[in-house]
Amino acid sequence: MTQTQSILPPAVAIGGLGGSGTRVFAAMLQYAGYHIGNTLNDPLDNLWFTVLFKQAAWARAQPDPADVANAVRLFRRAMTTGLSDDLSADDAALITRLRADLPPEGPWHCGAQTFHADALVASGPSDGPWGWKEPNTHIFLPHLNQGIAGLRYIHVVRNGLDMAFSANTWQARHWGHLYGLPNTPDVSLPIRQLLFWTVANRATLDYGARHMPGRFLVMHYEDVCARPDPNWQRMRRFLDLPDTLALPAEMLRPTTIGRSLDHDLSVFPKDLIKASAAVQHDVEKLDAFGS
Repeated sequence: MTQTQSILPPAVAIGGLGGSGTRVFAAMLQYAGYHIGNTLNDPLDNLWFTVLFKQAAWARAQPDPADVANAVRLFRRAMTTGLSDDLSADDAALITRLRADLPPEGPWHCGAQTFHADALVASGPSDGPWGWKEPNTHIFLPHLNQGIAGLRYIHVVRNGLDMAFSANTWQARHWGHLYGLPNTPDVSLPIRQLLFWTVANRATLDYGARHMPGRFLVMHYEDVCARPDPNWQRMRRFLDLPDTLALPAEMLRPTTIGRSLDHDLSVFPKDLIKASAAVQHDVEKLDAFGS
């Protein structure tokens, strides 16, 4: 490791439920000078992460922790030293298997395609501070925290009732089994969405508080939209950025805030409303752990 590499800031990851507004924070991270990937979609998701972590097999059954740790290792290498010059036969075989599932040839619609897997294999070295945004990051946060030294994580939370009526349902439909949630198609999608929002955010908040003090930041999307300057100040402090770095006015474009006001909330069980309100209260009250 060179002296320059040794003093680089730790990697920064951004996650949250799909549709939480994570794109805004990815743009902030990019604006702050972080390399967030060479293969991004319009919402600035890192599609190398998508290839490695949104695996079809993992959406059906609990993944082996060793397999997740391997994905972390490959992703960390792809984002730093690159894979193109030193990819083992086993690693190449894994990515080839994942590639075969992806469109246009494969059936697995996870947001990545075959050419994103090809770009992963062809990744080269990258210098400077790095990070990424992919909403599903929170699902694998314990593994990422263990596999990437000093990792800092920004968790974006949007109002649970609004999220219950979001059209972005991928996580709730594919990751519920990781939290012990039954696959019950007879239950309405808004209820399943709010249940997943509640248990997934609670798990992430608890993990961050216990295992990542000082390296875990909660950003409340609605509050960021209402008070961008103090929240940008919180993010600057978290990333050790200079106070002189101002937030461009055009970066925040809030949409669909208050979406749940147009819906009948009596469809939700009272105990679920209570549990989701407790998570929302913790987000609004504590905002950040270790800041």
